[in-house]
Amino acid sequence: MFNRRKMKIFCSVSVVFAILASCSPETDQAYLPFSLPKSAKSTYNTVRAFLVTTTPPVVPLSTNGRYIVDSNNNRFKLKAVNWYGASDTRQVVGGLDKQPISHIISLIQEWGFNSVRLPFSNLMLHDANIVPNEYVAANPQFFGKTALQIYDETVAALTAAGIVVVLNNHTTFSEWCCGFDYNGQWYHTGSSFAYNQTPEMWKADWVFLVNRYKNNKLVAAADLRNEVRTQRFNDTHLPNSPNWGWNNIDDWRKAAGEAGNDILRANPDMVIVVEGINWWGAIPILGSGERPHLKPVRDLQVHIRNVNKLVYAAHNYGFIGPKHNGDDATSGGNIKYKDMDLNTFRNTITDEWGYVTDPDAVTTAPVWVSEFGASPGETNPADREWLKRLVDYLIEKDLDFAFWPLNGEDEWGLVTSDWSQTKRGNWRDEHMDRLLASNGKTGSVAYVDHLTKIGFNGVDDNVSTIDNDWLSGANKGTCPDGERLLGLSRDQRALCSDTKYGKLWHADRATNVQAVYETTTRYHGTGDWAGGFTKYECPNDYYVAGATKHSWGTSGILCAHSKVPLANSCRTIWFDRGDSRSSQRGGDWAPGSYKGQCADTEYVAGVAQRDGGGAALLCCSSPLSGELPLVYKAKNLSHRTGFAEGDAWVVTTADHWADHIIYGPYDRGRWGTGNKRAVFRMLVDVTNANNDKIVTIDVYDGQDVLARRDVYRNEFVGPGQYTNFSLDFNIAPDKADRPMEVRAWWYDTSYVKTENVTVQNR
Repeated sequence: MFNRRKMKIFCSVSVVFAILASCSPETDQAYLPFSLPKSAKSTYNTVRAFLVTTTPPVVPLSTNGRYIVDSNNNRFKLKAVNWYGASDTRQVVGGLDKQPISHIISLIQEWGFNSVRLPFSNLMLHDANIVPNEYVAANPQFFGKTALQIYDETVAALTAAGIVVVLNNHTTFSEWCCGFDYNGQWYHTGSSFAYNQTPEMWKADWVFLVNRYKNNKLVAAADLRNEVRTQRFNDTHLPNSPNWGWNNIDDWRKAAGEAGNDILRANPDMVIVVEGINWWGAIPILGSGERPHLKPVRDLQVHIRNVNKLVYAAHNYGFIGPKHNGDDATSGGNIKYKDMDLNTFRNTITDEWGYVTDPDAVTTAPVWVSEFGASPGETNPADREWLKRLVDYLIEKDLDFAFWPLNGEDEWGLVTSDWSQTKRGNWRDEHMDRLLASNGKTGSVAYVDHLTKIGFNGVDDNVSTIDNDWLSGANKGTCPDGERLLGLSRDQRALCSDTKYGKLWHADRATNVQAVYETTTRYHGTGDWAGGFTKYECPNDYYVAGATKHSWGTSGILCAHSKVPLANSCRTIWFDRGDSRSSQRGGDWAPGSYKGQCADTEYVAGVAQRDGGGAALLCCSSPLSGELPLVYKAKNLSHRTGFAEGDAWVVTTADHWADHIIYGPYDRGRWGTGNKRAVFRMLVDVTNANNDKIVTIDVYDGQDVLARRDVYRNEFVGPGQYTNFSLDFNIAPDKADRPMEVRAWWYDTSYVKTENVTVQNR
């Protein structure tokens, strides 16, 4: 007998073809949605008055490599719980009939969660009916409200307590997930009795919802769709399977990218969460179907217009497996996760989703394990060992997570059935406690290189905020903003990166298109660098940031204006008869095709083609030759204490605490090699008091302190007068690509203002 939670996944795939039917039956106001009614604001204020609030992150959130970070580039780990109900038949979160919402939120905080995954159904957003009072009996302030208005109240109450909310589109129709039903994909049409929804309606619902909470920055992420899987076709029991990369209506990668971009156009602050595919193909009884999760990401990443807003997600439960649907009667013979030996289990989940967090890869991104759970009454040793192993893995890999569920009416819930207290005193406590106590990486996250694969053979692949059709009639591949094209293949795939030099796009966002016909060769000391071939070449101080394909093949380039002068010492890389790669970054990013790739210290200034295929790259030397000095405004660096005042950063003994007042910018390669000097421009309010140590300044490369000094009060030229403090250091050739930063630690002994830091050649 399966419990209700187990039926959730069992139903999604354990269907007998043509037999089974659905399984259905900064200031307080900164966190408030602008559109909330007065009653929601009242709930907000009530919660703030009676709860010990959770310390919220400095929003908005984004990503840096494999980590989610706050707006100061400090790691924020999602330690979340699922609070379901708004996607089910009642359409409101569980427990509102049992306890006041403020008490339920206090139980979330008592467990130690800092975030909530909050499911909703598309139907709920449009249901104008008043929710029966019995569903919210313990919260009479919600009487007379629609389900969406109560969802508003729930969001307001959570964020008032400092809890991050992740909006989760769990179902289309309001019913228990996840059967062989109408909710397996993000759209469903052709049913005579279920709620029908087109892909356009689904995307429009997301835009509607993120606009609704746009002013509440603790509504930080959009989890686009839950457990994408094979669903019923129209009113039949025929299986309709999702895919990854087929470029049709069932292409989840395509749909996620389009929805993510629509959301980011409406609210650029949102993090976009994309789950892998939970099941595709037919059903196990027919000898088909599997659970790919994020395995397809190896070859085709999801592309959205802001690469540092993408988080991937996966689920794991002990009673299912890679080809096991949870029902031994129809899926027997396929191994479950709980029945694997330790090595097989770890290797399997690493292959399915754990690999995505590996550093220095095209796929590198955060992974949020947004559902896992077990019953407190479980006695099977295999189930208990599975949870231990999964928690071990989450801690070791330092992954973000969300337990399923909070709900007291659920056998697996974390609160009692009357929602009055946390459910403790069972075997799960040990594992939940150590998971919640594990912080993993904390503090500032070093900047990491981005590597992005794009493909534009027959499709557009735009990873930029450029929305215009910059070359009509062609398929286009556009690098993320500021990244430069480093490699191109014969079959219109490309590798983009910001390696060594960071984002290069000028603030004016100027672009130039060279297309279709051979362009005049600019002066770069190489003459005709591809004689007899059609060439597309950027103007001076522009770099290649995109490429196109007409019906006959490679047909043009997008050139982006560089924020720094570009050097013009260039060479030709031919790849028309074989691979020619000056760097192995990105691995084999175009398997089965010849490819050319410039060195990490170069930029592409031009592309040559003949007979429709790319044939050569014009690779030019370091774009940042002679760029120093660099002046870093203090307000633009990262901070752990203090506040901005114009371009400066200020700390005071009355209001702040000893910590780093500036650190960053983690520039790789920009400072070059050899003898350098960093000049810190600071002032102090008092110079005639005790000769206290005011700050310690240093230059740090992510591994070694290259120079350091203590600064005392009497070293300042006078009260309120800026004084320059210099540090001389050397960057060895083998350390040039480390994440360089300047830092200042404040000792809480005086008012200090830092205006800027200049890095120059010495």
